[in-house]
Amino acid sequence: MSAFFFCFAAWSAIALGMDRHHEDAMGREAAAPRLAQLRRAGWLLLALSLWLAARPPAGPASLGVTAWTVALSVAAVAVTAVMTWQPRRAPWLAGAALAAGLAAWAAGW
Repeated sequence: MSAFFFCFAAWSAIALGMDRHHEDAMGREAAAPRLAQLRRAGWLLLALSLWLAARPPAGPASLGVTAWTVALSVAAVAVTAVMTWQPRRAPWLAGAALAAGLAAWAAGW
């Protein structure tokens, strides 16, 4: 479960790091360094989610990576839907997903 939330937050950060999506979500343009920062944060979150999914306490690494791949794909579709139909809610949903991911990870989900 934490993998999905982390992937959702990561894809959201990557999407919000793009000019068009950032302007749709925030209603204003952002400086190029800010956009690059958002994209880097998104890629770091994806790497963190993969690392957490592949850790041995969660079971075999291959099973964790397979589950992470599914979470990655479902989260990508979910972020695409949010950015298409409700872009103003994307930053809030990304923050909520990050908080839910941390809570799920702490609970062992």
